[in-house]
Amino acid sequence: GLGLHSTAILTRETREKYPTARQRRFSTASLVPSFDFHPLLSGGPFQNASGVRVRLFPRGVESLNAVASNLLASQLPKILIPNVEHRLPSDQGVINISKIRMSRFKRASVHNISMKAPNRVMWEMRNVDIGLIGDLSGNTNIVVPLDLTGEAEILVEGLDLTIESELERSPDGSAMVTTLYCSSAIKAVEVINHNGGVFGLAVTVFKQGIGENVRSMLERIICKEVKKYIDDDLNLKLAEVQTKSPLSKAVQLNSLKAKDLHSKDTRGISFTNFFDKDFSSDFYIDYRLKENPSCGDNIIDLGSSGEISYKGLGDTPFGPVAIPAPDADNNEMLALSLSDFVLNSLFYHAYKQRKLRVFLDSSTHGAESMLRTKCDGGFCLGDLIPQLGESYPNSSLAMLFSATRSPAAIFSERNGGSLSLRLGGLLALYIEEAGRKRQIALFNVDVIVSAQLSVVKGSIRGSISLDRFDLVKKYGELRISKEELDDIAILSSQFIEGMLNELFATGFPLPVPQVLHLDNLHLKIRNRHVVLLTDFTVDENRLSKIASAALFPFIPKSPNAPSISSLLDVQPASTQVESSARLVRPLQQVQQHQP
Repeated sequence: GLGLHSTAILTRETREKYPTARQRRFSTASLVPSFDFHPLLSGGPFQNASGVRVRLFPRGVESLNAVASNLLASQLPKILIPNVEHRLPSDQGVINISKIRMSRFKRASVHNISMKAPNRVMWEMRNVDIGLIGDLSGNTNIVVPLDLTGEAEILVEGLDLTIESELERSPDGSAMVTTLYCSSAIKAVEVINHNGGVFGLAVTVFKQGIGENVRSMLERIICKEVKKYIDDDLNLKLAEVQTKSPLSKAVQLNSLKAKDLHSKDTRGISFTNFFDKDFSSDFYIDYRLKENPSCGDNIIDLGSSGEISYKGLGDTPFGPVAIPAPDADNNEMLALSLSDFVLNSLFYHAYKQRKLRVFLDSSTHGAESMLRTKCDGGFCLGDLIPQLGESYPNSSLAMLFSATRSPAAIFSERNGGSLSLRLGGLLALYIEEAGRKRQIALFNVDVIVSAQLSVVKGSIRGSISLDRFDLVKKYGELRISKEELDDIAILSSQFIEGMLNELFATGFPLPVPQVLHLDNLHLKIRNRHVVLLTDFTVDENRLSKIASAALFPFIPKSPNAPSISSLLDVQPASTQVESSARLVRPLQQVQQHQP
C-alpha cells in the first residue's frame, strides 16, 4: 500500500542524497511488446510435469502410524457389521447372525504402517481383542439337532492382520489403493449363547462345533471385507476429497505468510485495493496427482499439479519445469518442493480474468490526500508535477494500473536464493471533473523486482528491491519533464513494493492435507522451485470427524451430523502427536487369503 509516510523520499534532500541511484534503478528505455505470458515460462514441453512434490520421511510415517492407531481405536468400536449367513460343511446346518454390533474392543498391542519400493504399503496389527454380539437364528446337526435362538456373542482373542497394498494414480488424478495380499489369524474364539434354548450337553456341542466354524468364518470374512472396503469404498472417498480446493480455503488452513518484508514504508492501502473480495474464492488450486506415487524404505513420494486457475478450469498454456524430489537436512518429517509454476499459473489466470488491475481515486482510503493537484499541508501529486496545479487547480486525480501480460515469477539460487518478479503494464492518470474522469496521460511500465526470502517461525521474512523500473510516457495532454518523470517512477516503485508486500502478507497456499499443521518450517530456494522442510502435527479430533463421515460409512450418524464438506471447512485446532510405532516381528502360522 502507499501512505503519507512514504513520500519523504521524494523531497529535494532525497534527490540530492541519491542522484546516481535514481539513474541506475529507473530509466526511460524502450519497452519490449507484451504477450500473454513471459517467454521465460515457455522453456519446454512440461505440461505433464508435477508442479508440487511431497516427500514423507520415516519420522513422518512414524507419526502417521501413531495417528492411524488412535483413529482405528476410536472408530472401530462404532462400526456396524453386516449380517452373516454361514453354512456349515457337510450339510451340518446354517448359522445366521443379524443386527451385529461390537460389544468389546481392545486395541492392538502392536500397530505398524510401513512403505517399501516400488509403491507398496504394509499394514500390520497384532493381538486385537474384539467382542461381537447379534441376534442368532438357524439350525445345526453336528451331534444332536439344535435350533438356534437368542443372541450370540463372539469373543475373539488375539486377532492378527497383515495387509499389503499398492498405491497408484487413478485416471482422474486421485490416489488409488489396491489390495495385493491379506492374511488374518485368530488365537481363540468363544461363542456364548444368551437368552437361547441351548442347555446341558448342547452347550458343549454348541461351543465346540460352532466356535471352530466361526473362527474360520471370521478369518475369511475379515480379509474379504477389508479388501472390499479398501478397493471400493476407500477409493471412492479418496476420489471425492482429492481434487481441487478454493484458494481461500487453502490459504486459511495451510499457507506461508510474509512478515517484516523490508522496503519503503508503504502503509495506507489494503490488499483489497489490488484484488476484489471474490478473488480467493474464484480461484482453485489443483491437488490431483500427475504421476504414480512411489515408495522407498518408509518414504513416500507424491507429485501433484499445483496449478491455480479460475474456477479450477485449468488450461494454463505453459507448465512447470521438472523438479527433483526433496531430501531431508535434519531428520525432518515432511518436505515440499514447489515450482514457480504455482505462482505463475495464478498470475496468468488472474491476468486473463482482468484481475491484475489497480484503481485508486479520491475515495481510496490512504490515497485521497495524495491524489490532489493542490496540497493542503501534506504531500500530493501536485508537488511532483506543478503543471497539474496550474492546469487543473484544486482538482482530484485517479490512477489505474493494468497489466499488459501475465507477470513472471522466477525462483533462483543467486545471492543465496531469490524470487524475481517481472511485471509489465500501463499506468493511466485521470483528472476528475464534474463527477467524471478524463485521461490526461498514459505511461508504459516495465518492472523487475527481486525478493530475498527466508522463513522464520512460519512466516516469510526478507527484503524487496526493484532491479529495474522503466516508466515511459506513451501519450497524453500532460507535459512532464524528465525530472518529474523520474519522481513519478520513484513514487510508482514504492507503490509496487507495497503491493508485493501485501500480496505476500495474505499468504502463499501450501498443497498439503488440511489436517496437517506445519511446524519448524525451513526454506531453501533453488532454480525454478523452493523446498520447504518441516515437521508437522495432526489435528486428530478433526481427522476423526472426517473419518467418521467419509472413511467409516457404517458408523451410525445422527440426523444432525455434519457433512464431509462442512467438516473440511472447519478451522483446525492443533493436536500434538508424540507416540511412535513398535518394531513388528513377522507373523507366524497365519491363515493367508489372497484377494
